[in-house]
Amino acid sequence: MLDTLIWKDATPAQRRQALARPVETGTADAAAREIVNAVRARGDEAVRAYAARLDGYAPDDFRVPAEALREARKSMDPADLEAVKAAADAVRRFHVRQGYSGYSVETWPGVMASRRATPVDVAALYVPAGSAPLVSTLIMLAVPAQLAGVPRIVVVAPPAGEGGVNPALLATAGILGIDEVYAIGGAQAIAALATGSAGLPRADKIFGPGNAYVAAAKSYVAGLPGGPAIDLPAGPSEVMVIADERADAELVASDLLSQAEHDPSAQVVLVCFDTVTRDRVIAATEAQLAQLPRAEIARAALANSCTVICDGLEAAAEVANAYAPEHLILQADAAERLVGLVRHAGSIFVGAFTPEAAGDYAAGPNHTLPTSGAARAYGGVTVEAFQKTTTILRATAEGAAAMAPAVERLAALEGLEAHATAMRLRRERAGVQPGVAAASGPRAGTKRRKTAETDVTVTVNLDRDGPSRIATGVGYFDHMLEQVARHGGIALDVAVEGDLHIDAHHTIEDVCLTFGEALREALRDKRGLARFGFELPMDETRAAVWIDLSGRPFAKFEGEIPGESVGEFPVEMTAHAFRSIAESLGAAIHVKVEGENAHHMVEACFKAFGRALRKAVRVEGDALPSTKGMLA
Repeated sequence: MLDTLIWKDATPAQRRQALARPVETGTADAAAREIVNAVRARGDEAVRAYAARLDGYAPDDFRVPAEALREARKSMDPADLEAVKAAADAVRRFHVRQGYSGYSVETWPGVMASRRATPVDVAALYVPAGSAPLVSTLIMLAVPAQLAGVPRIVVVAPPAGEGGVNPALLATAGILGIDEVYAIGGAQAIAALATGSAGLPRADKIFGPGNAYVAAAKSYVAGLPGGPAIDLPAGPSEVMVIADERADAELVASDLLSQAEHDPSAQVVLVCFDTVTRDRVIAATEAQLAQLPRAEIARAALANSCTVICDGLEAAAEVANAYAPEHLILQADAAERLVGLVRHAGSIFVGAFTPEAAGDYAAGPNHTLPTSGAARAYGGVTVEAFQKTTTILRATAEGAAAMAPAVERLAALEGLEAHATAMRLRRERAGVQPGVAAASGPRAGTKRRKTAETDVTVTVNLDRDGPSRIATGVGYFDHMLEQVARHGGIALDVAVEGDLHIDAHHTIEDVCLTFGEALREALRDKRGLARFGFELPMDETRAAVWIDLSGRPFAKFEGEIPGESVGEFPVEMTAHAFRSIAESLGAAIHVKVEGENAHHMVEACFKAFGRALRKAVRVEGDALPSTKGMLA
């Protein structure tokens, strides 16, 4: 059980072999294709033939009657009913903040590009019901679909015995407000959903896990012309646990077995730092295995599994990133450090009191996750998965004229004369001569900065006075950046994923560095700039900011701000923020502040900076603002 690999001593080939998933025979692919193609060719008749053969159930109507859903809900144990409601509420609380948002951007003067999000029309949720009804899967799929606003949500599940869907699944569907349930499973269910056969609707997107035949059928129909989209590649369940010498062996063992009991093809990987920990976990696993009702299934899964011994955190993170697990559990004192080092995982569970089982049922995040290494490219199911985006473009005559030179040149470069003609005709209608642009486009810049601690993206538009979207995770800092945008007369978008569980330092620093880089990009060659800016605002507090967009970084901050923080914002970061902007922007920034109230003093600095920036980025002509004829 759990063969051991010493990571530092292993060759690349040995590492790949140790972390390889169980080999699939390929028979599922062939069988799924056969079923799907038969349904495409023969429709309802083929669906019913395969349903009779594989499910032992092929009624005239696969849809479960509404009365059956009502009766199932009435007969459900009240404690089970409350558990379903509690889990659904937690999943809803987590997912409610997801979803694509609409926005508009002026990409050229007179050209407005917009995006809107709309849900798919029909979402089909496949819920396995092999040895047990997976009510948790129904919750995880239905709640984000509802939050996305999908108008028609249908559930398909294999029939239980001689007919009908497991009552627990029916009751859960009723609790969630879903009344369209079909008693059909396997590849034939996927084929029916892809073609709209046997009374099932034609689905726009199919969600949910299943056996190898279901997974193969989903992948196949998604590749057909006009076929439905699918959520993500799915395979057997898997977990990786990183455990140090202080980890509770019984807890680690329980996490390994919670995945091993799913399926003989499931896989578990234990990563630890010494053989003593490995031996303790293996002993605890054997002890718990002896008491497990699904022990034989778990033993088969353990035969596909391994232990990896690493010589440090970085090596453990390397193993995790190479494997890209569906579930990653961190039972180590340095768990938070590991979170920052891991790039590829479907879901991460931090600490001894965060079992994967909590994520499976009631913690909130979705448990429908990428497997078989797909976490390198996919995330779990979200509200966005049930949506699609549409872009909308609106151009005035002035906007067409502004774009024309670039469009016509690029079309000619690609040899697409009709494209060039379509743009040229608009330019002529707008009364603009060849090669003369109405404008050079907005001064905008977007930069991303990704480190071990943060992932920051900042977009600046110097020619658009808002709206701004700022979300750093540090409330007071958001407010300060909003002041800069508002008083600077610019649009500012900031998105951050940072290590706020440690402190706000890295987030604030990296946002300011990225902001400076985006500003520098937006300024282009600086021709026509006013270049200099200064401002003195605010109540009992006096703040002065002087800016020179010279290309030469320099920062000076004068003033003592009392206290340690304003909200989550450390006051010491005020000076550091302006130094970071000066460094990445390539500007001289002098800040001087006097006062007694920390809140007012910090706010005055940022407001003054915004006002000074407004003056400095103002266009006053087309000359380079330097007597030397150049800027650094």
